[in-house]
Amino acid sequence: MADARANAHRAIDHHLVITRADGTTLDLGRVDYWHRNPLRRAWWRLWGLPRSRRRIRAANQQAARAARNEEA
Repeated sequence: MADARANAHRAIDHHLVITRADGTTLDLGRVDYWHRNPLRRAWWRLWGLPRSRRRIRAANQQAARAARNEEA
């Protein structure tokens, strides 16, 4: 029988890259992270997550500004 721990993940993260209709790409980097070690998860919540949210917020504001300029 296969070892149950062989399929267990130590860490999982998600990276996002946005490709816009005009062909430009925007790399948002790591936007989500999980690790078996609770200290590494705490590090992500305290240091990585706020920076990730800041990058996403900036990308959304940039897209909204571009959409407003095209309407005008």
